[in-house]
Amino acid sequence: MLLLLLRHGHAGSKQQWHGDDRRRPLSPQGFAEAEALVGLLSPYAPTRIVSSPLLRCIQTVTPLAGSLRLRIGRSKRLVPADGGSADGLMRRVGRGDPGAVVVCTHGEVIHDLQRSLRGDFPTLFGESQPREKGSVWVLERAGGHFVSAEYIAPPLQAH
Repeated sequence: MLLLLLRHGHAGSKQQWHGDDRRRPLSPQGFAEAEALVGLLSPYAPTRIVSSPLLRCIQTVTPLAGSLRLRIGRSKRLVPADGGSADGLMRRVGRGDPGAVVVCTHGEVIHDLQRSLRGDFPTLFGESQPREKGSVWVLERAGGHFVSAEYIAPPLQAH
């Protein structure tokens, strides 16, 4: 089973956003990244998409969901302020799913998950491992344990 751990695309600046941060949208670069992710992730044949309910995450996976005709599941466990319960979700999500599962979340959550999975992958999940916006970690799980991890850089570079 493959878990495609995706960090949302570039969003507008936190400092320049004056509304509710949950509603902060992707920037034009982020929308372009979301479109590029369709070609990057479609070959994995995802059968399910789970996302943080924050707008920038939903916007990141919307083109992929549309292309694959999949519904976007939402989980508050993928929101940074949830206190790290994403680890349990990551270990449960996709059990019994025949294909890959895309999980879209935030840099802080990915950092916490990397720290949590460090025991499984000490050389891959050191403190300085990447988690750039629009990037993907391809995690393979077998027998209830993660057995491999591969980092895929964002499909587009900053202009």
